[in-house]
Amino acid sequence: MKALIYGGDARQIEMGRLLMERGIHVYMAGFDQAKKELSGAQVLKPEDVSYQLMDLFILPVSGVKKGGVVDAPFSSKPLFMTKEIAESLSPNCIIVSGIETPALKSIVDRDILYIFDREDAAVLNSIPTAEGTLMIAMQKTDHTIHGANVMVIGLGRVGITTARLFHQAGAHVTAAVRETGKFARAKEMSLYPFYMESMKEEIKRADIVINTVPDMVLTKEILEQMKPGSLVIDLASEPGGTDFEAAQKAGIEAIHALGLPGKVAPKTAGEILAHVLWDAVKEWKEERGL
Repeated sequence: MKALIYGGDARQIEMGRLLMERGIHVYMAGFDQAKKELSGAQVLKPEDVSYQLMDLFILPVSGVKKGGVVDAPFSSKPLFMTKEIAESLSPNCIIVSGIETPALKSIVDRDILYIFDREDAAVLNSIPTAEGTLMIAMQKTDHTIHGANVMVIGLGRVGITTARLFHQAGAHVTAAVRETGKFARAKEMSLYPFYMESMKEEIKRADIVINTVPDMVLTKEILEQMKPGSLVIDLASEPGGTDFEAAQKAGIEAIHALGLPGKVAPKTAGEILAHVLWDAVKEWKEERGL
């Protein structure tokens, strides 16, 4: 089996190593500045890749951004996904992306395997995300997390893990939810839940606000209610759920913390991606009789 890892960060380097251990021939494009870390893999320029020979075409966790841009911090040149590349792939080649994006859907006219649609990937990846969020909170505040008023917006897979970690660190954690089931889950976790409609009042007491919802929830009107010197950490995928311009005007530091697993725990995050990918590809083939 031949796999092309097309762009990505340190997680993809670890993923490539583990795929090679499983006997897969790994090719990597967008990694010309990381050749020392890629022993055994073939590092190619995008124009030198034989796309039609690949069995797996693996995009970064962030997928493809506007204009076809692919995250490639180890590349000396910008990396792009194009219709020409997509059309040159074999019909049996499995295209893999971390998440779905409008740009990717506009370029690729076929089924795509989205890793983070899977429960196992999302739950396991929430662990380094939560740890990275705690690290940022500790670095960006002048008080301990123990005893701090921390608000987590959204109790999905990332929100639950993050809220639990901050609660274990001794913070007073409130959870903003929309559903009665999530409200009950927060109570079970010994958090202090409230419904989104009460955000404007509840946010006044927060020292740290962590958003996991990919909708505009932290609007100008909401941000103006926050205490001076408080902190917003937005974990939602682009464009996030915070009006960052309004936060700046209100004197609130707001950080859009994307890709934390690849920054704080690339080895673990890469292992998670590799193991989940292996299972996902097997299931994909079985479902389609390949």
